[in-house]
Amino acid sequence: MQISMFILGNNKILPLLETSSVSSRHSLLKLIACFIPRYEKCTCNECEVFSGIFGNTFWHKNISPTMHQWLNKQSSTRLPMAAFPHLRKICNSGFIVDSSGRNSYLIHPERMALPTLYISGGRSLLVTPHTSFLAHKYMKLHQPGFRHERVVVEGFGHSDLLIGEESYKKVFPHILSHIRSAEQGRIGKGKKCRKKALDWEADDQYEGLGEFGTWFSPFVIVLLLFMLLSLLVSFFI
Repeated sequence: MQISMFILGNNKILPLLETSSVSSRHSLLKLIACFIPRYEKCTCNECEVFSGIFGNTFWHKNISPTMHQWLNKQSSTRLPMAAFPHLRKICNSGFIVDSSGRNSYLIHPERMALPTLYISGGRSLLVTPHTSFLAHKYMKLHQPGFRHERVVVEGFGHSDLLIGEESYKKVFPHILSHIRSAEQGRIGKGKKCRKKALDWEADDQYEGLGEFGTWFSPFVIVLLLFMLLSLLVSFFI
C-alpha cells in the first residue's frame, strides 16, 4: 500500500480503462499490478490491474461474462486510492479502526442493538470465513437479545457472493430467511445467549476451509521485489 501511494504521488485516482489517458506514474503502478501473483489470471487488462491491487475479489467461474464486462468496462473504471492508508491501519490493527487508528467502533456495542447476518464464502478470497466467525461471536456476546446468524457458502469467494450467477439460489435465500426471522422481533434469551457465546471454543469450525497455499516460492517473491525496485529506480532517476 505504501509503495502504491508513493508511486501515485498527489493524484490518488487511478484510471483503469485501457483507453484512459494516464500519467507515467499511473502507467507504472498498473504495470506492477499486472505482474503481482494472484489466484486467477484474466485476459481483461482492467481486471488484472484491479485484482493486482486488491487481490482477486471473485472467482471468475461464479460470475457471468455480462457481469464481468460491466464490472470492468462500466462500473469500476476509476479507482480511488486515497482510502488505502486507512485500510492499512485496519489491516495492521487486526480489527476496524477509524482513520486516525483509534478503536472508535468496537468499544460501543450498545449502538449495535439489531439483528445481524454474516455471510462468508467458503473458498477464501481476500476475507476469510474467520472474520465472520469473530463478528458473529462479538454480537452474540454483546447483543444476545437479538437474532444473529452466520452462513458459510461453499464455492464462493468475496464479492461473487452478491454478484454471482447462482447467488439468487445459494446466497440470497439466507438473506430473505434472516429478514423474515428478524421481523418476528427479539429472541428473549439474553443471559442464556451470552453464556453460550462465552462458552464457545476459540476455534472456528470453518477455519482453514477453502484456504489455498501460495503457488509462488520465496525466490519468486524476492525476484518480484527486485524487479519492482529496479522499475522504481529507472523511473525516478
